[in-house]
Amino acid sequence: MTKGLFLIAFCLCWLGVRAQQPVLLPKPQTVQYGQGSVPVRQLTVYTPPNATKDILFALNELKQFLANQSGAAVKQAATATTSAIRYKVRSAGQELPGTDEATNGNAREKYSLTINAKGITIDAQTSAGLYYAVQTIRQLIQGQGASASLPFVSIQDSPKLAYRGVMMDFAHGGLLTVDEIKRQIDFLARFKTNQYYFYNEVSIELDGFPTLNYGAAYTKAQIRDIIAYARQRHMDVIPFVNFYGHLHELIRNEKFASMAIGHYGHELDPRDPAVKELLTNWIRQYTALFSSPFIHVGFDETWETKRLAGDPANKIDPETYYVDQLTFVSEAFKPYGKTLMAWTDMNLFYPNILPKFPAGVIPVIWEYTPDTTAIYTYLNPVLQAKKPFFIQPAVSGWGHIYPSSDYTYTNIDLCLKTGLKHNTRGFITSVWTDSVEPFVSASWLFMAYGCIGAWQGTPPDKQTFTQQYTQVVYPSIATELRSAFDHLAVAGTFLEKCLGKNTGSLPRGTLVESWSNPFQPYYLANTTAHLADFEAVRQHTEEAQGALINALSKATRKDSSFVFSMLVTARLINYSAMRFLWAKAICDRWNDAMVTKKKEDYVFYDLTYPCHSLLVDAMDETGELKSLYAKAWLSENMPYRLNTMLGRFDLDFSLWRKLHLNVLDFKIQKKTDPIKPFDVMFTPDF
Repeated sequence: MTKGLFLIAFCLCWLGVRAQQPVLLPKPQTVQYGQGSVPVRQLTVYTPPNATKDILFALNELKQFLANQSGAAVKQAATATTSAIRYKVRSAGQELPGTDEATNGNAREKYSLTINAKGITIDAQTSAGLYYAVQTIRQLIQGQGASASLPFVSIQDSPKLAYRGVMMDFAHGGLLTVDEIKRQIDFLARFKTNQYYFYNEVSIELDGFPTLNYGAAYTKAQIRDIIAYARQRHMDVIPFVNFYGHLHELIRNEKFASMAIGHYGHELDPRDPAVKELLTNWIRQYTALFSSPFIHVGFDETWETKRLAGDPANKIDPETYYVDQLTFVSEAFKPYGKTLMAWTDMNLFYPNILPKFPAGVIPVIWEYTPDTTAIYTYLNPVLQAKKPFFIQPAVSGWGHIYPSSDYTYTNIDLCLKTGLKHNTRGFITSVWTDSVEPFVSASWLFMAYGCIGAWQGTPPDKQTFTQQYTQVVYPSIATELRSAFDHLAVAGTFLEKCLGKNTGSLPRGTLVESWSNPFQPYYLANTTAHLADFEAVRQHTEEAQGALINALSKATRKDSSFVFSMLVTARLINYSAMRFLWAKAICDRWNDAMVTKKKEDYVFYDLTYPCHSLLVDAMDETGELKSLYAKAWLSENMPYRLNTMLGRFDLDFSLWRKLHLNVLDFKIQKKTDPIKPFDVMFTPDF
């Protein structure tokens, strides 16, 4: 072989090795691959009889991952020296992040990992580092059965940010089942998330408040179960309770109505001694229930108090009330040794409020738009006050059936970049459920994106992320899910061109209008103007449905529920566009025949034929989608609020059914009314 041919052959061989390197999410700080691999079935492990629970859990997870891939249980070594899996944990305890995590060197989760012909060697600072090394090994495994192997590699890894959390909303939308919360914790642990913020207003049962959200709250036993489950995975469950505003579900009860400021029941009145008594009770119960050293106390959007201040007769000072309430809550928590966190958005209305925050309360900057200027609007006062802070972007999924993809990615990217530039202590990816209708599972992709970026210190590459993510999380159906995610993202961009204009183009826009009466003159004109966009929504969601149906036929039992919820999501988006297109098609068909041509021209057949016509199609799809939606909802959530959602389908069905009967009645009775355009003739309404 000539020198040139040898070089070409070497390069091709090297490129082949490189192409086989596994995807690691998040990327370790340093990775160096070697030549060769170790068969998984050759690995053995020694479990010492005195191993602590946290170490045993990590080792058992490792054995399970290896066995799942190789199809054979990992053999037990007789001694530590003969084991092919060797590990060292330098410090005992410290399973969860403490309050000094960001200031003590941030080494608790550090680990090194070496895989060579001798096997696996892990050197971890704590059992948290050991657990995260196991998560990396899980992603390194290649092949199945007897061919399963681990590549030779040397990894040094530690997180860029000490605190990497997800905030899950358990107050506004449905309530996830405990099993679904555990699946979510398992999922987030894969990406080395260490905080889970449990946003609650009145969704946890408290002693002495038996009627408060009865039947729509988690028991204390369930919360303890969730906390213990997360702790095994080195994730701290942090209570997130609003102690000032957003307490409508409390104040709407007559028993507590007098504690409100104003008349519409959103915020507590800081002047009322009964408020202090109630919150003191809550503080005692929450500190006994949650072991986390942190608690987020909310204190955002106290708009009712601000509105009242605009009336000179009220003579109230919202800034003073805010500071007094936060000071009271801070003092009430001191005996329990908790570190408080609070949002800072009220600084927009009261520019001098940050220096008045009680000492020790950590400001949390939230900004959910892809706008650096908006981020600094909230951040600059914190920097001027020289306070340590957390930063909190969000998955833009509360106002869309499927999250607004690029909007979300850019928001996360900018918050991460800005936070790191100014030494943020932590990063919290928010998942809000205000619109109730969207499934939380549709946000998982974006939750992972935020958590990965917080560990790496850089956001994932948006262009390759869905490909890499699906390869890691859903290897057997990666191609199908990548296609579905991509088509849903594009469908969302087209839908945003059609809907949302009446909400100031806020990211919650498309759902605000999606159930509106499509026969109203405004929406008929809007559909005409955006006909191609609505059609593109349907085209892309149909492609997504096809990919998801194929994925469902191959999905594991564990993944099938997720794939099914995504399939229903795709159909919901399709329906959002379809109902407007149906309304236009029905009007156009009638108007063309009866108004323009002035003859029946089979119009009644096209609109009302009992097995295939436009109005029957609408009824069929609405009824079918209702059943599918209920099934997907119950795979994620408790029944609470399901009937509210199903009522939307019932109302839509009644619209199509009423029109069907009215058009038939017109034909049967051979009415001689002056023929008018369809929307005028039949005045379609719910």
